[in-house]
Amino acid sequence: MKNVLRSALIGILVIIGNNVFAQETAFGLKAGVNVTSLKLDDPEASYNSRTGYHAGFFLRGRFNKIGIQPEVLLFTQRGEGTFALGKVEESFTYLSIPVIVKFYPIGGLNLQAGPQFGFLLDGERKFESAFGTVKDDIKDHYKESDVSISLGAGYDFGFGLGLDFRYNIGVKDINNETNGDPAKSRIFLVSLGWNFLK
Repeated sequence: MKNVLRSALIGILVIIGNNVFAQETAFGLKAGVNVTSLKLDDPEASYNSRTGYHAGFFLRGRFNKIGIQPEVLLFTQRGEGTFALGKVEESFTYLSIPVIVKFYPIGGLNLQAGPQFGFLLDGERKFESAFGTVKDDIKDHYKESDVSISLGAGYDFGFGLGLDFRYNIGVKDINNETNGDPAKSRIFLVSLGWNFLK
């Protein structure tokens, strides 16, 4: 986890340095909703999406048709799974650092891609079965960090408002349980942002 965090912070510092020479610089806040699911290898298990939220800040440097936008976001992620013995509801809080490259083909319209680094802050599981309901702290059941590829599109309006649609594809198995089935995150999110430098 420390190596991933160090790499992410170094990357952000390099981008901040490059923004000094950017044609256009943006800094602001953003927030939105996200729908989370897990890709499971267990054919007898299903995992249903639940709505969560995210909020944080962003920095963007634009160089003609290319923009680089690192962000720091607090994510709440929720999901519901159905297994052979009962139903499970899980909720997580992540500190996430996306580093997004934006391509602007026309005006403020942009296509987006880049890595997202997530760091697990807490997790809780509620298990319901014929024997009753049990709540459990599951932070130790999942790995401390997650890595995703973020793909999407958006529009940056001239007066400061920004709209983003993204789909994050987890590339790292986040299940930390011994002999547990591999699990990778899938997140669809919609965000609104405001650039204070307009």
